[in-house]
Amino acid sequence: MSESGKQSESAKQLAVAEQEARERFEKAMTELREGAYRFSSRARGQSELIIEELIDPEGDTVASIAEVEGDQGAVALSQSLELITFDTWLFGQIGDKEELDLKNEDHWEVWFSFGAWIGETMRRRHGGHWLLMGDDPHTWRIGFSKIFLEIAPFVFSEQLLRMGSGATRKMVSEIERIRGLHEEQETADNGKSIDRFLAQHYIRMHTVPLGQWMAMDFAGLAKLWNEEPTAKLIEAIKERGPRLGPQNMQIVEQVVGAISRANQEMPIAKQTNDRGLFEAIAQIVGLRRATAPIAIDILERVVMPALHVGIPESFPPLDEDDFANLRKGIEMFAFFVEVVPHKYQADDEGFLGTIPHEQLTTPYADRNVLEIGKGDWVVVNPAHFVPMLNEFEPEKLLAQYDAFVKHVAESPDAPRRRDDGRMLAETAVRALADLKGCVGVAAQNQDALLFRLLPPPG
Repeated sequence: MSESGKQSESAKQLAVAEQEARERFEKAMTELREGAYRFSSRARGQSELIIEELIDPEGDTVASIAEVEGDQGAVALSQSLELITFDTWLFGQIGDKEELDLKNEDHWEVWFSFGAWIGETMRRRHGGHWLLMGDDPHTWRIGFSKIFLEIAPFVFSEQLLRMGSGATRKMVSEIERIRGLHEEQETADNGKSIDRFLAQHYIRMHTVPLGQWMAMDFAGLAKLWNEEPTAKLIEAIKERGPRLGPQNMQIVEQVVGAISRANQEMPIAKQTNDRGLFEAIAQIVGLRRATAPIAIDILERVVMPALHVGIPESFPPLDEDDFANLRKGIEMFAFFVEVVPHKYQADDEGFLGTIPHEQLTTPYADRNVLEIGKGDWVVVNPAHFVPMLNEFEPEKLLAQYDAFVKHVAESPDAPRRRDDGRMLAETAVRALADLKGCVGVAAQNQDALLFRLLPPPG
C-alpha cells in the first residue's frame, strides 16, 4: 500500500473512532437527561415534593440550614418538614433492603437517576461540562465553566444513599456551598459571569503527567540504605513514618513488612536493588520538602521560562509576528514569557527545556541511563537555581506581567484582547515560590534536589 493510501486508511479509522465516540457521548447525555427527569418526576409524584425547591437559595430549607450551620444542637432541632419528607422518600426507594446494593436493578436505577439529577441540576444552574471518562458512571465528572472545580455526582449520590438520616441536609449544604463559590467568583469579576474553563481544561487533569520537585537528605538515606543493618533502617522508618500523616501509614507498614523478611544484620542494599522499594524508603526517611505537583506542559511551557525571564524592567516593541500570535489566541502569560527577553540563559536542548545536562546526576547506584518518562527520578544541582530564585519575588513578577498587559494594550497595532493569562500567571508564580522554598531547603541542608514525573491523577 502506498504512503498516501496508508494515510487515507488512517484518516478513515480516525473518522470512524470519532463518530463512535460522539455517538457514545450523545447516548450518555440522553441517559443523563432522562435519568434526571425520572428522579424529579418520581419524587414529585410519590412525595408531592418539588425537589428543586429544596436547593433554592431563596427558599426556606436553604435559609434554615444557613441559620444553624455549626450548631449541632440546633441542627438536630431544625429539620424542616421538606428535609424529613425527602429523606423518608429517598430511603424508601431502597425498599426493605438494609443498604444500597448496586447489583440490584431497582437500587441501581435509584442511584443512577439521583446522580444524574444532581449532576444535571448543577450543570444547568452554573454552566459546565460532563466528562465521561469510561463506562462506569462513578468515573463521570462535571467540570464547571466559571470556576475550576470538578465534582463526581454519582460518587456523591452513592455516599448520600449509604449515609442514611441527614443525607438530604448534606446534599443541600454541598450544593449551596458550590453556589457560594460561584457567587464569590462573580463578585471578584465585578458582577460579571465569565465562562473560563472548557472541557479540555478538565480532560488535561486526567491525561497530562505532573512534575514535582523534592528536597531530600540523600546523605542520611545513603548511610541507612548502604551501610546500616536492615534492623536500623526499620527503626528509622518507624520513627519517621508518622510525619507523613495517617493516610500514608498503610504504605509505611507495607514497606516495613517487606524489609522485615530480609536479613536484619546486613544492609538492605546488599540484598536488593528494587527501585520501587528504594524510592518508597527515600520518601519516608529522607524527604524534607516537596512542591505541589504541576502539569508537566505548564512547567515546561511557562514556569521554567518565567524563572529565566527574571523580573523585567522594560518590554521590547512588538512586531507583526507578535501580533499574529495574539490574533491566534495565545494565552497572555505564555505570550509574556515568549516575548520578554530572558535575563538568565536557558539551555533549549536541556532538561525541561532549560537545565543543562551537566547539572543532572542519577540517584540510582545501578543506573546511569535515566527514563524520566517512565518515572525515574533525576538529581538536579540546586546551585543552578539559586541566582534566579534569589531575585524572584512573586508580587514583583505579577506586577511586571500586569504592566506587560498594559504595554500590549497600548500598542496601536495589537488586536484587542482581554487578559486571559492572569490565572496562568498566578499558577506559575505559585509554582516558582514553591520551587524557591524547596531549593532553599536543599541548599541550606546540602541535600539533593530531585525531580520526578507523576502519572495524571484519577
